[in-house]
Amino acid sequence: MKKKSKIAIAFTAVVVILVSVAAIIWFSMPSEQRNMITFMMVHGESYDNYQEYQVIKRNDKALAPTSFKPSVVDTILSNNDSYIVAITEMVKNEKSKMLKKGMVQTLDVADDTGWQVLADEGAAEGEYPFGPSPLSYYTAGLASNLHTQIVKAANEKSVALDNITVEVSNTFRWNKMSSIKGAGFLDVSTANINIDSDIEEETIQTIIKVALNTWTAGNALRNKTVIEPHLIINGNNFDTYKASPGTSNSEISLDGDFLLTSVTHIPTKPKYLELKAPKNEGIFNMLSTMDNLEFEIFAISESVDNNERPYLNKVTISTPSGETWEIYADEFINENDKTLAPTSLEYFTLGTALCLTSQTTLVSAMMDLEFTDYRVENQIDFRQEAIDSTEMVRYIDTVHSYILIQSDESQERLERFYNQSLSLGFAGEGLKSVTEMKIHYYLNGKQIQ
Repeated sequence: MKKKSKIAIAFTAVVVILVSVAAIIWFSMPSEQRNMITFMMVHGESYDNYQEYQVIKRNDKALAPTSFKPSVVDTILSNNDSYIVAITEMVKNEKSKMLKKGMVQTLDVADDTGWQVLADEGAAEGEYPFGPSPLSYYTAGLASNLHTQIVKAANEKSVALDNITVEVSNTFRWNKMSSIKGAGFLDVSTANINIDSDIEEETIQTIIKVALNTWTAGNALRNKTVIEPHLIINGNNFDTYKASPGTSNSEISLDGDFLLTSVTHIPTKPKYLELKAPKNEGIFNMLSTMDNLEFEIFAISESVDNNERPYLNKVTISTPSGETWEIYADEFINENDKTLAPTSLEYFTLGTALCLTSQTTLVSAMMDLEFTDYRVENQIDFRQEAIDSTEMVRYIDTVHSYILIQSDESQERLERFYNQSLSLGFAGEGLKSVTEMKIHYYLNGKQIQ
């Protein structure tokens, strides 16, 4: 009995020491880190009823943001400009606290109500998320937008290209994420263009040059873009758009018979991009490096060869959880057109708004903020200059960004929430700052200058 008693005492002593060490480590952490760990490890609330969503579907009606009135600039040249509105909502689900939906619409297109997508970053290990991540949509828009401009540049020269593939990789990074001065960055964007064709190299280089000049999303990254942010506190802003329980039971999305989304059987890898091997970290190792997390998202845009839809592309996108999704991007042919899928710039606009929504979720968790609801509403103004000339360029003129929150917290706390969310947003910082762009060209698999 004495021997057993000694073993029990020793075991208890070890447990007490371990608990004491854990308590010391826990309480030595800043409150923001403790709040983030709790947020990540505790399941969300469950609900009796869930609205079921497709990953991508058409909006039932036109968007009506409450923080601003969507507008277009009416000028002689405005027919070549475009204006895209996005609205996000959190979707409540106990399996993911990061689940949200984004709705997007290009203005002034007859009878077009736009699209709705699900975005998620909170999948349990071994499970698919409910949809691609916000930055997956953002990168998809970047790749498919360049792809489309190559097709248009070739058409302008009456050149038929056998095949086009555009691979884009974005490297994102947090710096001191949990601190009040934390920031998110898009460090570098790499694009590899491969064209299969018997056309001479000089003509291909001319086509690529024109395409790069009119690559709206790429020009927005390589130059400083004006962002006009706004904080909207309380008011009657959550009657129509509000967080509600929801789920998705399939990664397959259909619009009639057209397949919009699916997950590849095995993860797809790009042919020309050199990617860093992802770190396989447990939860505690991940948390210790999360403050300065660095990761890559890639997108591969490929021709579909649809004669009726010349700008229809299949885009394969990676996600932070490891799987790859296949989605589609299409473009308006005229003002009365109906696309088969969201446009490249609609994906880019959605990714920007959804990324900011993710940061509002994380910052509210770190601050242990009391709130009823929040969302993001954006309008991005896309411009075109020197039309019908060799110097034609496309770019983003202004990003109008609104964070709406319903909360009784102090003005000081809400302004910190707002500023920190903006600062941590990878997508917005990629636009706000000059992003390093690395672009490589391949003709029939051989790199050219």
